[in-house]
Amino acid sequence: MHRNQLLFVTVLALGIGPSCADKVTAPPDPELLEPPSGPVARSARGNLRFKGPERINQDFAAALELRPDAVCLELGQYSCTGLVHNVALGGVDPYGPGLYESSGVTASTTPLAVERVAWAACTQRVDTDLATPAASVIFREVPLTGKKLASPDGAEVRGVIGLLTQRVLLRNPYRNEVERYVRLAKDIESTGNAEPARAWMQAVCFAILTSTESVFY
Repeated sequence: MHRNQLLFVTVLALGIGPSCADKVTAPPDPELLEPPSGPVARSARGNLRFKGPERINQDFAAALELRPDAVCLELGQYSCTGLVHNVALGGVDPYGPGLYESSGVTASTTPLAVERVAWAACTQRVDTDLATPAASVIFREVPLTGKKLASPDGAEVRGVIGLLTQRVLLRNPYRNEVERYVRLAKDIESTGNAEPARAWMQAVCFAILTSTESVFY
């Protein structure tokens, strides 16, 4: 099986679902958008490709307005995409094991490496936004009641879903996507999580960053 097809199947099995413009305007009411229906035309090229370490790092940084050199650091100092997980993400390492070319196949740890980078990026964005609400990038409009979302299905929550989808996928969300992430907010709150608002912010960011549409081009 082609390496990109193999990773595609692996990503779908694990349930982890193009680059972003610098600034994206707020989307229209996402409830008005419906997923496409009917037959979908087959691509003339049909060449789905995994982005690889450099592009994943750059796209995540652009979408969340993070420094590219600080998107994900193991032990606070070693780059996840440039060093620690570079080979697992399809990169090369000429100075260590002497790997001058990509192996041509993805590793079983590739989806986990993508998740590691996405979780680090989302946690950083959420923590920064919550610490400095006036200067927050993604979650500034979300009203809180203590450590809970004031209205899990409110317009502000739906607006954040729309904004994240625009920044990461360069399109507005569909109705079913919005409802899925609104339901996620309610599900997290029902678990008794000590910080349900923060947990939801991390989760919705992570879900969109690790979507198939995000990590392939």
